[in-house]
Amino acid sequence: MRTMLRTLGIILSLRNTININEILSGIRHIPIVGKKIPARVHGVRIIKILAMIPSVITELFKAFFGPLCLFGFLFVSSATLGSLRLYESRSVYLYLFLIISLMGVFFNNNFRFSTEVKYAVFYMGMDAKKYVLARFLYQVITVVLGHTFLGIPTALLAKLPWYLAILLPVAGVGLKAATLGVQMAVYAAKQAAGRKMTKKGMPVSIEGNATLNAVIFSIVFIAGILVMPLFFYFNLYPLSVVLYVLMAIALIPGIILIRKFPYGLYRTALYAEQSRYEITKEKTKKETRLHGDVKFSRNTDVQVKAHGYRFLNELFLARHKKVFLTRMIVTTACVVVAIVLIGVFLRYELKIGMPSESIVRYIFSKHPGAFIFLLYCINTGSYMAHAMYANCDASLLSFGFYKTPKALRKMFRLRTVSVVKYNLLPAAIFAVFTVVVLAFTGGEEYLFQYLWNILLIFLSVVFFSVRHLALYYLMQPYSEEMTLKSWWYSFLSFLMGGFCMLIMILPLSARVLVLAGLVLTALYIFLSDLLVYKLSPRTFR
Repeated sequence: MRTMLRTLGIILSLRNTININEILSGIRHIPIVGKKIPARVHGVRIIKILAMIPSVITELFKAFFGPLCLFGFLFVSSATLGSLRLYESRSVYLYLFLIISLMGVFFNNNFRFSTEVKYAVFYMGMDAKKYVLARFLYQVITVVLGHTFLGIPTALLAKLPWYLAILLPVAGVGLKAATLGVQMAVYAAKQAAGRKMTKKGMPVSIEGNATLNAVIFSIVFIAGILVMPLFFYFNLYPLSVVLYVLMAIALIPGIILIRKFPYGLYRTALYAEQSRYEITKEKTKKETRLHGDVKFSRNTDVQVKAHGYRFLNELFLARHKKVFLTRMIVTTACVVVAIVLIGVFLRYELKIGMPSESIVRYIFSKHPGAFIFLLYCINTGSYMAHAMYANCDASLLSFGFYKTPKALRKMFRLRTVSVVKYNLLPAAIFAVFTVVVLAFTGGEEYLFQYLWNILLIFLSVVFFSVRHLALYYLMQPYSEEMTLKSWWYSFLSFLMGGFCMLIMILPLSARVLVLAGLVLTALYIFLSDLLVYKLSPRTFR
């Protein structure tokens, strides 16, 4: 244990160094201002000490953001559903905890490649076994702390018996240990059988087949939603208690399987993950360049009836129409699947005669911010911006005519309209579904409620489309390898996601959100257009 703690200390120190360098590098990449900050800032001790503060905060945030969201969601869900006469808070809490925990299994990989792995194991020569087990120990510590100080209090408030509530940390660690143990056992068996490469020529991952994991994850997610009504109708709370206790007991076989993992396979598994990362990165880079750079060429079957910069924009969209349409169809299909799942649950609520107390109606009428969060997640603005850079701008930015303020503003406006068009279909489908739900569960609660909800959905489409393109022009976050290089772009996207989540939680009417959104969107469009004109000639390169 002492050795693992010492190794964990080295890992955290290395992680802190990486975080500090990323923070300082992000500061130096701030548009316009960052160019005036010299590279020697990385060697100034006082600045590195100051950068350590956000580094520690970032690490704590990464460690406990997941538990905070998990138990916050469980508490709100159990309290909301428990207020209805057909549901028990403890049943809701335990059921959702089991489903979400099982879904989290498919995102757990202690061998996943990162900058930290590259430096610690492959550059510094750290023992691979000590590294993996120390990383697992860190996960265990965060799970125990998160489940103890966040899970147990919320479980008790949800009226879960105290003897089950105190098992939360054990259940959380047990599932992680069992997951890692099973992954190790399966990987060791594959290596012993000589299955070191997949059919596609990729090194075998300890995490397993990504496609199969995605399929199982989808099955668990869909089954969890579809089974929920039956779970409460037949009062299967005792069954959930049994599964919960088994999750805690799984700690013992999990530890046994971890201890039996061959020493030599630790480094082999880490190296396989690195190889997969490099292969995938190169493949993604090639696929990002969808059909090669867009250039003025007569050798094309695409015919565009336009002139000037409108011709350039429409030529790009026409050449990549199939790719963008496929993306739109996939997004629309995901929205349809979500609508079907919500519809199944709504049908159950209507069947048992509780339209006015419908959970779906409660969300759609009292928390319409959920529409904003959904549209933030499915907006294709960032995807299209990435394609624009890889297939058009990376080449055309070498020409002076393309970097003039008027040219950049013109392309920005044309592209904004194009991105909005590609996001309209899934939004329109969801808008119709929203009106249908409200109509079948009691109608309007205030004048023009249907219209306010529709306006909110389409206003969100416009806002997020402008937002993505504005950040693209003002920060140009992509590298020559077509990968995301801007720490600030990721940070601002994260802040926007958190803001949308906050709006989703707050009980606000669609009317209030639309009126506030109109002002915010109009101001954002005006400022974005102005800043693109003034600053993008220096930032868009």
